[in-house]
Amino acid sequence: MAYGKPHLTLHECKGALRDILDTFNLPENVAKLDEARLAAGNDMLKSMQNIFPTATQMQIQVIERYGFLADGEGLVQFTKVVRSYEDQDPDVRLLNSQVRSILLPPVTVTHPNVNQNGGS
Repeated sequence: MAYGKPHLTLHECKGALRDILDTFNLPENVAKLDEARLAAGNDMLKSMQNIFPTATQMQIQVIERYGFLADGEGLVQFTKVVRSYEDQDPDVRLLNSQVRSILLPPVTVTHPNVNQNGGS
């Protein structure tokens, strides 16, 4: 397969995103991601150190099959292609938001109640 800067059709883009989600949901990968989440707790920095590299490696294995380089640059190129289709297609937008929710899980942030009495 020729490597470089591949062009994905809209259909291929959706397929790649579905393949990434399927890869994330393989039992052995669910276990790896759960372990990384457990190690990270509710700490965003630890999430980036534990979850992100694990999930990124899984993504790279998928995008390589679509002609992208199996490295960070290939993932950046793939992400740019996905972003270009997000504006055109609601399915791509939904699939990519599902991928992002795995990469960047919600972090609980407590906000101080500035106005506890409801008045000024």
